[in-house]
Amino acid sequence: MKLLRFGAAALVALTIAACDGKTNEAQVNPAPTDGVLTVGLLGDIGQPPDPDIYYANNGLAIVLNTYEGLVQYEDNIDTVKIAPRLATSWEVSADKKVYTFHLRSGVKFHDGTAFTSDAVKVSLQRRTDVKGGAAYMTAGVQSVDTSDPATAVVTLKEGNAAFLDYLASPFGPKMISPSALAANKGSDDAQTYLTTHDIGSGPYTLAAVQTGTKYELTQFDGYWGTKSPFTKVELPVYNDSSALELAFDKGDVSAIVAALPSSDLKKYETSAAVNSYLLPTLQSALVTLNPSGTFFKTAEARLAFLQSLDREKLIPQVLGDRSELATTLYAKGMIPDGADKQEINYKPEVLKAYAATLPAGTTMTIGYATGNPNAQQLATIVAAQMATLNIKATAQGYPTAQVFDWVNDPAKGPDAFFDGNNGPDGGNPYMWGHVFWDKSGGINYFGCDDPSVDADLNKAVLTGDNALFVSAATKYASSGCYLNFSYNKDWVVAQKWLTGVAESHNIGANELNFAKLGIA
Repeated sequence: MKLLRFGAAALVALTIAACDGKTNEAQVNPAPTDGVLTVGLLGDIGQPPDPDIYYANNGLAIVLNTYEGLVQYEDNIDTVKIAPRLATSWEVSADKKVYTFHLRSGVKFHDGTAFTSDAVKVSLQRRTDVKGGAAYMTAGVQSVDTSDPATAVVTLKEGNAAFLDYLASPFGPKMISPSALAANKGSDDAQTYLTTHDIGSGPYTLAAVQTGTKYELTQFDGYWGTKSPFTKVELPVYNDSSALELAFDKGDVSAIVAALPSSDLKKYETSAAVNSYLLPTLQSALVTLNPSGTFFKTAEARLAFLQSLDREKLIPQVLGDRSELATTLYAKGMIPDGADKQEINYKPEVLKAYAATLPAGTTMTIGYATGNPNAQQLATIVAAQMATLNIKATAQGYPTAQVFDWVNDPAKGPDAFFDGNNGPDGGNPYMWGHVFWDKSGGINYFGCDDPSVDADLNKAVLTGDNALFVSAATKYASSGCYLNFSYNKDWVVAQKWLTGVAESHNIGANELNFAKLGIA
């Protein structure tokens, strides 16, 4: 099962700017006195927050606060660094096949079961068994030695230099209670049970589910780690950003994470009443071209179009301060020293010359995800620019379910697709290249594939060879099917009294660890 990992910001926008650049004089809202933190969700999760099934950003607020993995990315830094979570330390064999994890003591699951190596084995196996979108992360596990309750020795079928990144990913395997799984397994590995419950060890438990309306978390008294003053977290669902924004302005919502369009940046960046944070991510705005359509059948046509995009003008115009020009083929900083340099530069004359060879009345459809305001604006501007070349271009929105189905029949998709914000499952180059370039990767919308690229990626992940990763990226770039448009940051707005926002955020996910938040 695969789900398109669009962030919550891919929904309806309200364009509001600060008047004349003056500071917004909005009222500072008071902190709660009842121990309740309210974080607004833009759009419903639409699916149970099962950590082995859920594969979209919006539900991570629940998953990452009710479950924990063996490791995670370190919070509050702008680089990829593996940090401890339920494993306090680990060793990796030279051939990248054997990973030995020393487990944290004193950890209990929400049902009271103690965390031991048996939970590691059960958790990795369930990920494989349910065959969710991120099942590839455990598909290579050959065995888990649980002879020592405090140590889990994971042996892979072959070397994998990305395995720690799999485990650190927000979409990676989370540790679950073996007892709770066995008691509620049913015929679907507890998938039905997890629509209304959790079986994790995180700082909060799933207390109530009102699909489409609100989700509630309650602080877990037996949590081993840091506890916040918030004994309850409410996650109300808003169907449009104007309603969410109004609730925040009134103080009914404590924070909004990755759910407002860039057009709102000035309003909150200049406000003395709230705090606005631009935090590091691995995400980008992307452009994907469809080689199955008439217009982009050749690499020549695709590369000409990509060179016609004036990113230095479009990025500040549409995406604002949360984005900067992408200069590499992978995520920012993913390859040391930027060896994966992106060579596409602004040369509009190339497309102009190509367009002159096209038949009169040539048409083009430029797609974007329905409700994604940034992508919609980019598509609309570029479509208008095509008219100056006598190319009749139309900007068209598509629901995410339809976008994700194009790989089954690319001819049903548009000629080009603007993705306002997307990213890899984790910080290893394989997790970028496999997802976006491999035909089976999940977010290669139009199935543009070069077998030699897949071969380089599959070989590179065995050892972590950056030269092979760069080779794969360079080959794929020459296809003209893909452009890393901009590096994006995670934008969080919070009430003035909320502390620990940056400290609770890490580069791998557009969500916060509620246990690290506090009241000024």
